Amino acid sequence: MKWIAFLIILIELCLALMPYGFGYGEQRVPLAWFLQNGWKQEQWKHCWFVLPLFVFLVFQLKVELAAIKLKGEWLGLAAFVVCLLIYYAGFRVDNAQIGIFAIWVAAPSLVLWLAGWNALGILAFPLLFLFFAWPVGFLESAVTFPLRMLMSHAAVFSLDFIGIDVVRNGTGILSAPEPLLGIPAGKKFAVDVADPCSGIRSLFALMMASALYGNFTLKTWWQKWILFLCSAPLAIAGNLARILMLTIGTIVLGSEFAIGKNPLTDPSWFHVIAGFIVFAVAIGGMIGISRLLLHFSSIRTRVVQALKSLRSPVQPTRTSSGLRPPPPPSSPSQRNNADDY
Repeated sequence: MKWIAFLIILIELCLALMPYGFGYGEQRVPLAWFLQNGWKQEQWKHCWFVLPLFVFLVFQLKVELAAIKLKGEWLGLAAFVVCLLIYYAGFRVDNAQIGIFAIWVAAPSLVLWLAGWNALGILAFPLLFLFFAWPVGFLESAVTFPLRMLMSHAAVFSLDFIGIDVVRNGTGILSAPEPLLGIPAGKKFAVDVADPCSGIRSLFALMMASALYGNFTLKTWWQKWILFLCSAPLAIAGNLARILMLTIGTIVLGSEFAIGKNPLTDPSWFHVIAGFIVFAVAIGGMIGISRLLLHFSSIRTRVVQALKSLRSPVQPTRTSSGLRPPPPPSSPSQRNNADDY
């Protein structure tokens, strides 16, 4: 298995280090450059932890991998050839995202080709976990603005619910106007749900954390998938708590204290601390959901065992009197022989 792992790593490194697309210059740069450049951005810094965690996850499976019988599949070779075609297509159109996708899909294809289905099944989670090393910046434009709108709607609803009159203007949260006093909307306070406040920075990091946490704490695949699918709502809930904290802080303490002179370049300490609220709420919810899933699983196991015990036939037991059960009835021929005597 070691030589297979070495060969897969060598092939992946060759694909990642070959000159591929044009960056900011006239010469082609490898896909590793695009990955590193994406990891430097604030919302993708969690990608630095993926490769070390991948090595750790594979190391944890060394006993299971050593016990299987290696049996390569030609289907894996066909899938790897398709990955090479996708890789070449991305090279021709100068699209690094296509090349990164090809490298990611090539890894399970090589495992299937060289080691077989058993090895692929054991390594399924670590190989899927590699997705979080991919800075999918092309999704930001499609995800960020809908998240901003969602957060502004949720914040306005929550503030109205607790008795703070606000109005929404696009992604902005403004104090309600008071026509009788001549106070226009936004005069008392105004908070805008900017791109960093949309939750895009915490969304993918929390998805990675939930996948990792579920892999080590939960037992069945359906429990792990439920926890993973809950990571997005938990990230939204945590970000909503952050926006409410900043809005209420602006009302009570003022905009400069709660948000800062420039929230993007010079945020206040209150603004920075509020950023940790996202992870506190989301991680607390993640732990709570995992415990509920484990509790439900234990209840389900007890119910199944109880139903099995009810369906199983009752075995006859000997009485405490010590009497032997009556002998079985004899056949007609045996009774005739007994009458002759």
